[in-house]
Amino acid sequence: MKNKIVFCAVAILFLCGTQRGFAQFYGSNLLETQYGKLPTDSINFATGYDRALLGYTYKRFTAGITLEQYYTRYEDRNYTKFTQYSLKHNSNILDVTLGNFNETIGRGILLRSFEFPGAILEDQGYRSRNYFIRDVQGLSAKLKLKDFTTKVIWGKPLNNVFPPNQPNSVRRIDEIKAIYSDYNFKKQTLGASFLSLDNDKGTSNYSMFTLSGVISPKINYYTEIANDIENSSTHAYYGNINFTFDNLGITAEVKDYNNFLLGSGFNEVPALIKEHSYRVLNRSTHVVQPINESGYQIEIYYTFPDSSILTLNNALAKNDFDIEYTFQEYFAEYSFSTAAHHDFKLFLDYAQDPFKDQSDRISTGVYADWKISETSSFKTEYEFQYFDRGGVNVQNQVLTLGYALKSKWVVSLVSELSNDSFLTDKSWKTWLGGNLKYQINSENHLQLFAGQRRGGPACNAGICYEVLDYEGVELRWTTRF
Repeated sequence: MKNKIVFCAVAILFLCGTQRGFAQFYGSNLLETQYGKLPTDSINFATGYDRALLGYTYKRFTAGITLEQYYTRYEDRNYTKFTQYSLKHNSNILDVTLGNFNETIGRGILLRSFEFPGAILEDQGYRSRNYFIRDVQGLSAKLKLKDFTTKVIWGKPLNNVFPPNQPNSVRRIDEIKAIYSDYNFKKQTLGASFLSLDNDKGTSNYSMFTLSGVISPKINYYTEIANDIENSSTHAYYGNINFTFDNLGITAEVKDYNNFLLGSGFNEVPALIKEHSYRVLNRSTHVVQPINESGYQIEIYYTFPDSSILTLNNALAKNDFDIEYTFQEYFAEYSFSTAAHHDFKLFLDYAQDPFKDQSDRISTGVYADWKISETSSFKTEYEFQYFDRGGVNVQNQVLTLGYALKSKWVVSLVSELSNDSFLTDKSWKTWLGGNLKYQINSENHLQLFAGQRRGGPACNAGICYEVLDYEGVELRWTTRF
């Protein structure tokens, strides 16, 4: 750790000593404090989390460092740690990064790094909080020619299940070496990749080939095939094709994965399950199982002459774990605006999810944004979900009321209701929480939550994670400079 801190300090000081006319500092900070508890806690207690990022650019060089801190009354959860550092050089033909970086190979089948702005993880086991990021620590270099690019990666991906108070030997147990190249010809792109993985289980090697391009102005496609070089039964196949005809769009995708969870899980195979913004659907989404899964997704959207949009989606996923589970979902959404510029969305969803033991799951709801004036609006949303589990009827309901003024003030009240025996031993359980958001200026943003917040799975950009139930007060301040 000392070597990393010294590296960053020397790099930034070196750049600071150059001509200031060509250099620029930038940064951001996220501070969040809580006073409350999870359902498993016996008492309320205060916590404080802070993430500060400082960067410096000079001509083609960029240096950066990230400091994370977390403090509670429980010493074993606390830490102050430099979690990221980087030094980058970009040129017309060569980009080089040393330190922490994000890289993705193909559609993530071999490697996917990411950062979800503003998202903070808390694991039920460790009960320490950290930023939701998965990066690689090492070296990345990219050569860029006219029709050919190649990328070389060496490093250790982060397993973000373990918070920063755990050592790197636990958080970064995998070491990867990868090379990816692609060649463009006649509106087509041919790519090939090789990745070698080393960890305490030994060494394994993987290859991947991609082909994508434009068939016609209305049709394009993408295909990706990856295999374990020593074991052909370990594979991941993915493909899609897109059609666009005036107001009509169609996307079809297929997948076939077998035993393709690499290392501690630093890859993310495409899920091919529609990602919903609606709470009852996002929380009950099917999480892709790269150990064994096959299926498809088809989505059709049509834009009517009045600019209203109809979206239809059908997804199927099969998992074979001695017993075969088949998830299937049918989704429809219609969005439109009235002459008074009020915006509405209606949705209906039907699913069979034996993996969660949910039969005949029906979800429906309505979202409305009522324009009061040019600077303010009133937002309402109601969602209802019903399914059968072992002969027992389960219901989930969400009601949201909100008011926005000049994009500076947003006030909302969220109420949830459920009789799911997995969540409560009572006939019904309720969650009631309020949010207040205030945009101080373009650089500073405050957000206050008070009440009860229901947890559960949440998905964003194809990545799913667990949000824990919380009851109490939470204040977040985000700033940029």
